[in-house]
Amino acid sequence: MEKKEVGISLPRRISSEDLNKLHAYYRKNITSEALAYLKRRGISEESVEAFELGFEPYQIGFQTGRGMLGGYFTNYIVFPIKNTEGELVDLVGRTILEEKPKYKNLVGKNDTFFNENIIDQSDDILLCKNVFDVLSLEQVDLPAICLPDSSSFKDIHAEKLAGKRVFICYPNDEAGRRESKKISVLLQEIVKEVYTVYLPEGFRDVNYFFIQVKNPTENFHLLLGETVEESLKVPVSPDVRNLVVFLEEYQKRNNGDVQGTPTGFTCLDQLLFGGLRTGLHLIVGSVSSGKSMFIRQIADQMAANEVPIVYVTWDMTGFELWARSMARLLQTSPQDILTGKIPMDKVNQANQSYASIAKNLWTLEGSMDTTLDEVADYVERIIQSIGRVPVVFIDHLYRIPIRGKEGTAIHLQLPLIAYQLHQWSRQWDTPIVVIVPAQIEQTQAISFVEGAADVILQLDTSKEPCEAKDRKKIAVHVKKNRNGTLGKVFMVFDKEKATFNPSEGIR
Repeated sequence: MEKKEVGISLPRRISSEDLNKLHAYYRKNITSEALAYLKRRGISEESVEAFELGFEPYQIGFQTGRGMLGGYFTNYIVFPIKNTEGELVDLVGRTILEEKPKYKNLVGKNDTFFNENIIDQSDDILLCKNVFDVLSLEQVDLPAICLPDSSSFKDIHAEKLAGKRVFICYPNDEAGRRESKKISVLLQEIVKEVYTVYLPEGFRDVNYFFIQVKNPTENFHLLLGETVEESLKVPVSPDVRNLVVFLEEYQKRNNGDVQGTPTGFTCLDQLLFGGLRTGLHLIVGSVSSGKSMFIRQIADQMAANEVPIVYVTWDMTGFELWARSMARLLQTSPQDILTGKIPMDKVNQANQSYASIAKNLWTLEGSMDTTLDEVADYVERIIQSIGRVPVVFIDHLYRIPIRGKEGTAIHLQLPLIAYQLHQWSRQWDTPIVVIVPAQIEQTQAISFVEGAADVILQLDTSKEPCEAKDRKKIAVHVKKNRNGTLGKVFMVFDKEKATFNPSEGIR
């Protein structure tokens, strides 16, 4: 049940009354430091007042169901999110420092645009990526909105723009280009007209354009006019429109700004040019090859390095996964943990040590009623909560259920599932790692599943003997690497202690 107050519905963790009190607090405590930051971003004090912006300079004592809220928005500009009736439904913060997360919200009311009330007041709408873009445009009387955090644009957002003429003004990078294309497709049959605005080379977003360009208002109006004119001449844009975006993306890579996320296995990271990158990664292996323990160890090692992880399991319970992590820390077998044979004080000590890992780890236990859409919603709630995109691990491709429009289960649609996961990786710009049983190679679906994958790692038991009987040598083959090289590394899998250790480097 949701708690309802003042005519709006909010999650139980914070009441409508407290939300309004918090907003009032942040508004009156906006500091000269915050105003100076906003001025550097080209935001006037008149806009600060008109949009009721706030700031949290130090800790306060409001409480929610999550505990003390004081300090949640410390050093963050606070933006109120209001629905079309003018009711406050959420607060979103943007840090004034170079730290992560850049954005974070309080409630997670992701179906409401920032500046949503402008939709009913104009036939033309400029859809932006962030709040500063909106403020820059609104200051020159251009009607602009944005999603207030890291949420993805969905049907529910598209429906609010029905009948409008929409200009998509997303960032000048590869992720912005992909998102613009997706939004354009969603809007095509709903809005009156839809255009994608391409910023000139060197301008990463609308706010930066207005800060750097002389006569920005005049030049931006010209840019909008050129966008409409060129679209009328050539309804489907040729690749030349993407050249600036591609060059911007290359510059980031040339500067070393695009790196893989290390797995914790140095030899594997070297083979994958730094670790896991955006894309679908399939982990293929036979029964008892250690696939589940392998990806769980990678997930733990990433989380230990402050990388947020979502671990979706249709194969094990959260307790069983925790037992494997405990076994690795205690250098004992998972069975000893599962059967309660380890002294309580040792497990308690390991559990306290594991807390630094678990704070970056979210486990979702799936069932036959858990759909891919529900998993996506779960991931996006985490993105909204922490302001960062997690790496997603899924422990069994075969177990993922998928349902049609009527809610009926569609069985063994592996190509469709793999393609959806591939799209997620592009949408969220993150690696997605999925276990695939080796038996899939015997089905006709394998070529389609492989086609959706960016990286395929296959775990094979080596014929070379190990010193201990409970250990075996595993060759991790990079069978496919869409944007890299192939090769293999060797690991020693200690089944008794649920641990993989590097062996002989890269071959």
